[in-house]
Amino acid sequence: MQELLDKKQYFLDFGMNEEAFESLKSYAELLWAANQELNLFSRKMPAKDLVENHLLDCALAFPEFLKQDFQVLADFGSGGGMPSVLLAIMFKDKEVRIFEKSPKKRQFLKSVQSNLCPNLKIFEEVKESELEGVDLITARAFKPIDIILKLSRSYFQTSGKYLLYKAKSESIKKELSDAKLKENQYKIISLDNPLLEVERNLVFISKI
Repeated sequence: MQELLDKKQYFLDFGMNEEAFESLKSYAELLWAANQELNLFSRKMPAKDLVENHLLDCALAFPEFLKQDFQVLADFGSGGGMPSVLLAIMFKDKEVRIFEKSPKKRQFLKSVQSNLCPNLKIFEEVKESELEGVDLITARAFKPIDIILKLSRSYFQTSGKYLLYKAKSESIKKELSDAKLKENQYKIISLDNPLLEVERNLVFISKI
């Protein structure tokens, strides 16, 4: 995918090495080809938008994930693998658990697991028993923060940590208020997309 190659340096700047970028290329090609049959995202979406609005958008948070000490990561509502597959590529020595309800998306993710990322584990629904051993939870374009915390109540109560992809700070503040989190339990981290003038944030949550 030429559009991805053209943006290679941005991914390297956010922490990817050459080997990981080669795997990202393979994933992007699998994703683009499978989308023609499975409609994982809009078939009308240009490759440029996939790269800039989705793949690079996931990569913006890599520096924050690199700061975390974890062995097992969970991604709620992974869709076609963003950010879970990118994180599995970045952290190939870590286990990445994917929770995705859509059968067709799970079908695609299993092909990615077989061909590219053996460190993926794929589940249908979030269950507390399947969060045992998880050190960090992420989600992108999933549900409000209070719902995410309810889905992982026991994990949160036992010093759980989250890095959640979010957009506008105004909406984030409402979600945090609805979740009844104390100010010392979260941090809003601004993310800068070098190609798009859009507001992107990451919310770090930790039970203290």
